[in-house]
Amino acid sequence: MLEFKNLTLEYENDEGKNLKILDDINLKFEKGSINVITGESGCGKSSLIKLINGIIPEITSAKICGEIKLNGENLLESDITKRSEKISTVFQNPKNQFYAINSLDEIAFALENRKMEKEEIFNRIEYYTKLLSTEKLLNKDLLKLSGGEKQLVAITSVSVMDNEIYLFDEPSASLDRESIKRLSEDIKILKKQGKIIIIAEHRLYYLRDILDKIFVIENNKIFSYDKNNVDDVLIKKHHLRILQNIEERDFKNDNYTEKNLFDKSYNEEDELICKDFYCKYSGGKEIFDFSISFSKGIHFIIGENGIGKSSFIRNICGLNKGQKGEVYYCKEKIKNHGDHISLVMQDVNYQLFTESVYSEISIVSNDEKLKEETLREFELWDKKDFHPQSLSGGEKQRLALALAKASPKGIVILDEPTSGLCFKNMRNLIKVIKEMKEDGKIIIIITHDYEFIKMVQENVVKFVSG
Repeated sequence: MLEFKNLTLEYENDEGKNLKILDDINLKFEKGSINVITGESGCGKSSLIKLINGIIPEITSAKICGEIKLNGENLLESDITKRSEKISTVFQNPKNQFYAINSLDEIAFALENRKMEKEEIFNRIEYYTKLLSTEKLLNKDLLKLSGGEKQLVAITSVSVMDNEIYLFDEPSASLDRESIKRLSEDIKILKKQGKIIIIAEHRLYYLRDILDKIFVIENNKIFSYDKNNVDDVLIKKHHLRILQNIEERDFKNDNYTEKNLFDKSYNEEDELICKDFYCKYSGGKEIFDFSISFSKGIHFIIGENGIGKSSFIRNICGLNKGQKGEVYYCKEKIKNHGDHISLVMQDVNYQLFTESVYSEISIVSNDEKLKEETLREFELWDKKDFHPQSLSGGEKQRLALALAKASPKGIVILDEPTSGLCFKNMRNLIKVIKEMKEDGKIIIIITHDYEFIKMVQENVVKFVSG
């Protein structure tokens, strides 16, 4: 059993004052149970995960009172290395936990550190990749995998460790529907093995029928519910995303099209034309060889993990030098992509550069009134002096979106923009992208979030290959 006893967590802010995150928390997590931690962005979900695995306080300093006990042993007296013998973590961004370039090397890494015999390492990898249906991801270049494929490699790499506790931080964030179904099955397998499974999530529909308990963090407290009263209590009291299990067929309409990634046709009257886009990674198959165009407004791009969505938007932005293709905006060929395009990456850590939230938004605008209005709209004005890297994952996502909103550029590309957002902030995002549409911008959104698409009700393009 994992148990929190009178646990209080506080951070010290930039002004030297203590900021309380969790207050006098008492929790129990049983063996062979699936426990979901949820709540609004920035409420403390990731902090709770980091308390268990030891990142807090070993990497991120904080004031901790109380106890965290595993089978009677106080985890707060053990360092990260010691805890790793019992606890495995899958982070929201799997790249943060990779040590190797090759996927097989990555999966074997922890076992090698445990001085396991080579034959046993390969036997265990074979067993778990078959169990989790991830055999096709072995011996792949991690840098060339999609976000969802990286997530599946990360899940496999921790499963082979056969630890007591498995922690997942937003595990469905970059997965397509089939991969989410597989994730759900993988979680059930871990439960059958008697593991303690703790999942920090906003997107809850795929967990609804398999969870044992759900914990909602609100105002520094944690409210506990069992699976029998999840729907009534959570929807009415906390407005969480739990009931919407939306399938692709649910949003098909006149604005839904399929685009073959080897089709060169496009509409010459559209404001944005991507002409003769070609992508082939060294030693691999062709990803795409096509043309496509977009009118002003909102366009969702969907498709299975690895189909080429992220490679496509990197090509639009001129980030893949080895690829071919020309981009035209309002009949003019784009030479400097950064003059016209705002990109919000799936991993926003790569595009936050300055020492404060206010300095960050000042990169895209000199209008003081606009900057304040935008930060207030995204509920970040009270954190204008914070270092961007001190924000939660959802807050970083909102900051990157705020930059795109404040920028005068006519093309906005969003890669999985709801991955770190709670239901409340997803609704705010919808309001913002519709405002950008009214401003005459072209908004292209890569997503697997069908609930998000259904709520916006705009153009949907599904990428298909061959």
